Amino acid sequence: MPATSAASVPSPPPFTGEQWLALGCTLQAADRHTDAVLALQQAASRLPLDADVYRALIVSLDASGQTADATSARLGVDAILRRSAIDMFDIARVYGKHKHWEAAAHWLEKALLIDARLASAHIALAWALRQLGRRSSDQRQRDLYRVYRRQPAFAAAKATRRRTVLVLCSSQRANLPFRHLVRPALSRMVRWVMDEGVKGIAHGRSRALPRYDIIFNAIADADNAHSCHEEQARFMATDHGPLLNPPASIERTYREQTGALLSGIDDILVPTTQRWDRQSNPAFVVHSALAAAGIGYPAIVRRVGEHGGEGLIVLNSLGDRTELPGLNEMYLTQYHEYRSSDGHYRKYRVIFIDRVPYPYHLAIGSQWLLHYFSADMLSAQWKLDEERRFLDDPEQALGKKAWAALHAIAKRMDLDYCGIDFSLLPDGRVLVFETNAAMLVHPESEQDGLRFKNRYLDHIFDAFEALLTRRTRCPH
Repeated sequence: MPATSAASVPSPPPFTGEQWLALGCTLQAADRHTDAVLALQQAASRLPLDADVYRALIVSLDASGQTADATSARLGVDAILRRSAIDMFDIARVYGKHKHWEAAAHWLEKALLIDARLASAHIALAWALRQLGRRSSDQRQRDLYRVYRRQPAFAAAKATRRRTVLVLCSSQRANLPFRHLVRPALSRMVRWVMDEGVKGIAHGRSRALPRYDIIFNAIADADNAHSCHEEQARFMATDHGPLLNPPASIERTYREQTGALLSGIDDILVPTTQRWDRQSNPAFVVHSALAAAGIGYPAIVRRVGEHGGEGLIVLNSLGDRTELPGLNEMYLTQYHEYRSSDGHYRKYRVIFIDRVPYPYHLAIGSQWLLHYFSADMLSAQWKLDEERRFLDDPEQALGKKAWAALHAIAKRMDLDYCGIDFSLLPDGRVLVFETNAAMLVHPESEQDGLRFKNRYLDHIFDAFEALLTRRTRCPH
């Protein structure tokens, strides 16, 4: 009998979920808990609603010091046994808040296995996958749009609340995070998804909008709002009632327009920014585009519509290679050094409510590409102490002329809700990074070392509630 070639030997069949579970339990019994977690996670992906898998995971997660994930698994077991999709959605929401997108997507997928009609889970899963750089499957995209076509307006809270807020929003990455601004104890919220192709309300082919008292346009990122323009324009042409953040005002907030918008305000510096069409030009032409715009080196090149440093590169000289990400339109921006005398970088965020500034946070880090989540503020008490001083008395922390400049910027932006990220230059001027209506504000966990910030955040939420009260027409 001829020898069997290696190529003809069949591959072993992949492990089943039950086999991964058995392996995980064996590793667990041998006190190899880190390896057990990996095996049990494989079991969970194949047995997504098996409570025994998560019970075993709890043991090894606890033993390997992953206590937060163990707590989530305990909640997950309870949700599985009660077939509660909304509880799984809440687990995912906590992970999403801390930008743990893989874990968030895991629990959202489980929620949809229990209730495929849970619209909020479809929307959140699409967002989590986008953050992970993974495209939603064609079937997942069809499911998402089926949700929108079936119910393009989503109501929250009870109809007995004293005010109904109609929130205009998008399924894309265009919304400001509005959930904490509209307090459910005081308002009923109706969300209207306005993307092109999500018809129904404005065209009379679905149920009419419920009665509302005020409109809050949460479609706040001008770069990502194009799919909503047609529907917004149609609605704005109607007798629509009180409106916060009109779409026409959002259109003034493109990054390349910031310099012109804030022109003439004393004691600020707005670095030159130019929009550049990468799709129509080879990458190396970016240097010519920088020269034409009067932008020197270093220069920041970022994809239009991206945030958090995604798709960003720095060109330090004419000789730098230009391997630009994708074919998107790009923003070209003059970099301006802003390191403080102690060697750290500082990035402040202030929120404008009805044209009045409120301090939100201060990030202090060692890298110029700085965000609050990357600053590791909990690593040093002095950072938290400095942030607290800023929140307590921003005028004292920034100086009178910088605080006066922020008041002037708030008025020039002329929006009901927006914000600004900036730093403070050695001469006391405000270095503007960006100012728009899409700024994130959220409370901190009461179990977190940042929970001291919540009493300051209440000033922002109280100011927005007061704005709603002032602008709301008489409740029906």
